[in-house]
Amino acid sequence: MFAAFAETFRNLRTNFFQTFLSVLGIVIGVGALVAMLSMIDGLEKYARDQISSTSSLENLMVRAKTNTRIDGIFTTRDTIAQIDESVMAELLDSLPYPAKAELQYRNTAIGYTLDSSKLGLRYQANSFPMLDPPPADRLLHGRLLTSSDQDQRVAVINTPLAKRLISENDSLDAALGQEVLLMGDTLSVVGVFQDGQEESLGFGVTLGTLRLLPDAPTPNATLNIALENVHNVLDAQGYTDGWMKRHFADIPDATESYTQTGRLEQLAQGIMVFRLVMGFIIGVAVVVGGVGVMNVLLMSIAERTPEIGVRKAVGASRGTIIRQFLAESIAISTIGSFFGVILGIVVAMIAAPVLTYALEDVEFQAVFTLNTVMVVAVVAVLTGIVFGTYPARKAAGLDPVVAIRR
Repeated sequence: MFAAFAETFRNLRTNFFQTFLSVLGIVIGVGALVAMLSMIDGLEKYARDQISSTSSLENLMVRAKTNTRIDGIFTTRDTIAQIDESVMAELLDSLPYPAKAELQYRNTAIGYTLDSSKLGLRYQANSFPMLDPPPADRLLHGRLLTSSDQDQRVAVINTPLAKRLISENDSLDAALGQEVLLMGDTLSVVGVFQDGQEESLGFGVTLGTLRLLPDAPTPNATLNIALENVHNVLDAQGYTDGWMKRHFADIPDATESYTQTGRLEQLAQGIMVFRLVMGFIIGVAVVVGGVGVMNVLLMSIAERTPEIGVRKAVGASRGTIIRQFLAESIAISTIGSFFGVILGIVVAMIAAPVLTYALEDVEFQAVFTLNTVMVVAVVAVLTGIVFGTYPARKAAGLDPVVAIRR
């Protein structure tokens, strides 16, 4: 192979223009391929970041099945698995992946003000500490709930509910300390928050508080498991499903789980189709460069015919001649691919800031991965083999007597 590279550089000196043009074709083709792959990888990274910012890809949700389907009709189960804090702690202790978790329960209820006005309420009950506490800027008055509120009859409410509890001319902070009659007991308001709702009357309590209310339903809470590494989500889902099946062995199909990773799978499929289409189009440029390699080798054979004849006359086999010219073909392709990689990196690094500048609120960057390098290496070798085979076989097929006479 080193001799082949030396021969390639010798051809660059003796047939500089022709060899340069063939190498230039490979450089342009590979450069376009590298730039395209790095830009697509950057596009995929940007899309993944956008999806991650709008959904919890690292989260695994587990909930008890409350209904059973019988002859196409859903009926309430006689026995429902109770996922509580002890179950959550036991699962986290055995889970082989670093994770945190919380329990979350949402429902609706009818409550009353102290003057017996009826309230249609939407509420959420959480275990503490919460995985994703409300941002501090959403709190308008008072305080948010903490772990110490687990056995306290307190709640935080949204602004529409606060307005229903106070007089028309009062400020929202007047809702602090107000009480709501709910599920056979009263809750005291300790905080007012803004949740973007204009009509729904909402409040939040701890799961412990909800269990204190005499007429409260049994909370069939959803277990939200946040994995530290998004790549462990599917494995953790399989483990958790098996663990729940063993833990609630007396309840058939006791729980169900789901994740958001399907969105990433759809994205990966779309990106793969785009990558293949663009790769096919840019592959035309690589083919053009390969034709140039073939042309250079055919010219080299024409000029070195006597040399080939002498080598065959002194005992060089057909395989030796074929390997020599295939090695030269691969060498030319490798040299062109090397400079093509450099060209592609430069083009991608220039294009990415231009896109970021042209598109407002978009931070786009090219991504260079090991896969791109592997693709280029395969392209270089395949180009050398495919387009060097015919010239190599032609050189090996020369008659030594005829070749020496030329």
